[in-house]
Amino acid sequence: MKNIILTLLVSILIAGCGATSGLIQKNDQEDLAKSTDFYYKLILWKYYEKAAQYVDPAKMKEYESFVLRNEKDLNITGYEIKEIVYLVDDDPGGKGDAQDADACVVRVLYSYYKYPSVSEKTVMVEDTWIRINKFWYISSDYEKGTFN
Repeated sequence: MKNIILTLLVSILIAGCGATSGLIQKNDQEDLAKSTDFYYKLILWKYYEKAAQYVDPAKMKEYESFVLRNEKDLNITGYEIKEIVYLVDDDPGGKGDAQDADACVVRVLYSYYKYPSVSEKTVMVEDTWIRINKFWYISSDYEKGTFN
């Protein structure tokens, strides 16, 4: 009888741990989804100072240069997150899941126009996002030619 109760308790404990790790993974994915969505919305509405809170501190100077080059002329009219690929160090293919990943690539399709033109264009951008102390930050290069 004791063995049955002990086996039952161990089974419940193991099942509970599995459910908890699933919640952590789900929360990590939700955190990334929220961070990326907030960042791209802030960029869309030209709230560059607020968007800076999502920028990797090591890339802040590049971000500030991007803002100075584009704040008056660039008008983003929409964005769509097309794909998120988690990068895992020990995975040779570079794909993994959120639980093991501290970096990912987010593919975003932007619609925009840039003065003096009023013709809308689209561009696909691959942004690198990294996790630092449980928070996700964009760590892209902010190339000069992205929004021509």
